[in-house]
Amino acid sequence: MLDEINSKEFLDRITSVVPSGKQIEFQNMEYYNFIHFGLNTFTGKEWGDGKTDPSVFTVKEINTDKWVLQLKATGSKGIIFTAKHHDGFCLFASEYTDYNIRKTAYKDGKGDLVRDLAEACKRHGMKLGIYLSPWDRHESTYGTQEYNDYFCNQLTELCTSYGDIFCFWFDGACGEGPNGKKQSYDWERYFEIINRLQPDAVIANCGPDVRWIGNEQGKGRVSEYSVVSTRLRDRLKIAEMSQQKEGAAVMSRMPAERDKSLGEREQLIGEELCWYPAEMDISVTEQGWFWRKSFELFKLRSVDNLMQCYYESVGNNATLLLNVAPNNKGELPERYVKRLMQFRARLDRQFANEVEGVKISQDGNSFRITFLESEIKTVVICEDVTRSQRIEKFRLTANGEAVYSGTTVGFKKICNLKKAVKCSEIVLYTDKCRNEPYLYRVRLFR
Repeated sequence: MLDEINSKEFLDRITSVVPSGKQIEFQNMEYYNFIHFGLNTFTGKEWGDGKTDPSVFTVKEINTDKWVLQLKATGSKGIIFTAKHHDGFCLFASEYTDYNIRKTAYKDGKGDLVRDLAEACKRHGMKLGIYLSPWDRHESTYGTQEYNDYFCNQLTELCTSYGDIFCFWFDGACGEGPNGKKQSYDWERYFEIINRLQPDAVIANCGPDVRWIGNEQGKGRVSEYSVVSTRLRDRLKIAEMSQQKEGAAVMSRMPAERDKSLGEREQLIGEELCWYPAEMDISVTEQGWFWRKSFELFKLRSVDNLMQCYYESVGNNATLLLNVAPNNKGELPERYVKRLMQFRARLDRQFANEVEGVKISQDGNSFRITFLESEIKTVVICEDVTRSQRIEKFRLTANGEAVYSGTTVGFKKICNLKKAVKCSEIVLYTDKCRNEPYLYRVRLFR
């Protein structure tokens, strides 16, 4: 195996895998928000059963411009909104069900919250993404082929009526419906509709463009690779046969999002490969996705924790999807917004004093980074991912001494030095590399 994983043929094959244009655009967003909102906000549930009367939704007006401006002020680039959660209730005026926003007090039954948010995003330069739950505990056709038609009709509505969508976000929840059956989701049909009608949108989580990082606790891997086996991307197809004996055997051998060694050379031998970057999804509260009064009072993440999540996602070759749930007045809770602004202020302070005039020269697998003498605390390294991800182990030296060591770099690696170091040169040594390394950018901060 050692000869194979170090062979030129194998390494050339790994480093031939590169991101699509829309994957690059997506990862450039770095940090963006989830908004979980719906009937659950008013009932205190995480998963509604599809039987709740829409009249519990008592809010008549919602200032979506305020939502967008509040989140934009935290540095967010976009919002992924729960157009439909597992209860089947739609926050848009779908023509295919009356279990939607038109049956509530919102705008006297004439509103469409997805449209209002889409227009607010457009006005203020934010991107809109859509969460549409495949699991539907209200729709009577769930568990039959007709449900796939229903779901595709709603996808088409969302793709054609609300402007540009940057992301469609799916989860794999597949519980029993009202008829006691589970649904066989026609994923390929869903993906075809999105790719045809919204070709610039990535399909995330249960989708071919962006993968789940493997937990919802804000924990990243030490080494985060974007080149993985296509079997990870295509696991949904195999999952359908997982209840069968042969299917279960296949599933047991598949790479999984939770694997600590995901993307390591040994895992890629003999595999078809794809570019499949990671996304970390967390909530500003320590638990729960929908608003609860108790969460607002007692369960907020600390600024230190949010910073750590940022370093382990944006700072470690992934993106950060941070949920902020409106309350039962249709407002983003003041404590949530205040905490995110504190988080933003901490980030701004850390990256406020950038060193200008940085020059990079390459000598084989090492890079000499020169600049006017400064006291350096943070180094940000970005590989040129249009040439794939290549660095597997690196170290930084200043004044002849090691000041940082790490593994993968990828789209972005934030290196926080243990203490500031006064110097005019830093050398980046790539001690293990899949092929000749290429850097896109190096930034230094005092």
